[in-house]
Formats: sequence, structure tokens, C-alpha cells
Amino acid sequence: MNTDWTKSEPETSASVQKEIDDLRKTHGVLLSKLYDLNASAYLDDVEDRYRSRNEVLDEDPREWMKREFRDNPQASDVDYSQIEVERMIEISNAQKELYAKTYPYPFSPTAPTPAHLPSISRHNYDYCKQLIELQRKLLRVKKEEQIKQQQEQERLQQEMYNRRRREEEARRQAQIEKDRLEKRFPTTIEEFNSKPKDFQNLIARFLDAGTLQEKHLKANNWTPEEVAPLKKIYNKDDKFRSHIIAMVMNMPKSTSSDPRRRMC
Repeated sequence: MNTDWTKSEPETSASVQKEIDDLRKTHGVLLSKLYDLNASAYLDDVEDRYRSRNEVLDEDPREWMKREFRDNPQASDVDYSQIEVERMIEISNAQKELYAKTYPYPFSPTAPTPAHLPSISRHNYDYCKQLIELQRKLLRVKKEEQIKQQQEQERLQQEMYNRRRREEEARRQAQIEKDRLEKRFPTTIEEFNSKPKDFQNLIARFLDAGTLQEKHLKANNWTPEEVAPLKKIYNKDDKFRSHIIAMVMNMPKSTSSDPRRRMC
């Protein structure tokens, strides 16, 4: 019920090629019938020409007159006037000329072969005209299909490119978030323990810095608000505080920058 039968199906190279094949097949069947009809008409006409031909007139009257006088003594008294002989010669020549210049039906001087017969020529013309139009249509449809195929390939390539960009962007954002979480100042002991060792050492120096904590805040871009929860735990939890102090004590001491030490 939802099918719109008034809308024709889109043409494809396969459908146009099928039209060409069907046209060739139909034309072949039609030509076969026309050839059969013309062959039948030709045989009938040849038979009619044979039956209607006067074979006596094919021979020169003077030849059969000599033979008749020679073979039939009783005809020796028969004599034809010169006018009658000339008339018989004229009729004989007229029949020969008639049969020489005429063709059996349906052939004629302008249509001496089946390829030149008017009926077949008309159908061949119509066939060639339709075939040329279909060939042009086939080339046009193939070109349109190539353009559509190229556009579809470009669309798929663009879609694949966009998908890769989205995946790369998602990975980049995930890495940024991961880095942010790794560099975020911890708020609990568990979170502190999950941080990399270098970051733990940095936090431990900050917690054990005493009055120099402000310097560490500025150096690491930390805010008092984000460090407050762990500082509170550090001040209240003796075990955690002892762990931090032990970490700081075990850290390697940095080399002094006193120029007098380099001169010694």
C-alpha cells in the first residue's frame, strides 16, 4: 500500500543493457519473419513468372521457322511475310528484355538484395535509431553511476576520516583527563597511594615543608582549597604523618648551590 506505482524505477546500466538486449532479440525475431514472408513471396513470383513465360518466344523466330520447314515437309507451303517475321522477332526481343530488366518480387533494380528491401530497410532504420538512443543512454547512465560511486567513495573516506579524528580526539581527551587526575592533588590517603612515586615525593615535601608550603603552592600551581583535605588528614593522622616524614627523610638530598662549595 505504501508503494508509489506511478514513480518509475531509477535507470541503471543493467536495466538499460537489458533494454538493448531485448531490442536486439525482438528485432531478430521480426527480421526472421520478414525474411520468411519475402522468401515465400519470391518463390511464388518465380513460379508465376515461369508459368507465364512463353518459351517459344525465347528462340529466334527465324531459327524455329527453318527447323519447322526442315522437319515438317507438309509445312513447306507455309510462308511468312517479312512484316510478320519482323513482328515475331520484335515480340521475342520484347519478352527477353522484359525478363532481363525485371526482378522477381519483392526485388527491384533499387532493391536487388534483401538488405535493400523497403520493408526490411524501414525496420532496420527504426532499429538502428532506437539502438543508438539506448547506447547513448547507456553511456550517460554509466557515467552517472561512476560519479555516484566516486561520491560514495569520497563520502565513505570522509566518514572514516571523521571517525578516526573523533577517536583520536577521544583518546586525547582521555589522556588529558588521565593526566589531570594523575596531577590532581589527592584528597585521601588512598588517592595519595595511587599517585606515581615522583608525585608522592612532591606532595610529601609540600606537607613536610612547614612555613614553606606557600612556596610549594606557587611552584606547583596548587590552591589552598585543593590541598586542605589532605593537610587536615596529615595534621590529624599520626600514622600518615609518620609515613610522610619517613618518605622525606629517605629522599636524596639535592646538591647545594652555594658557589663556595664549588670552589673547594
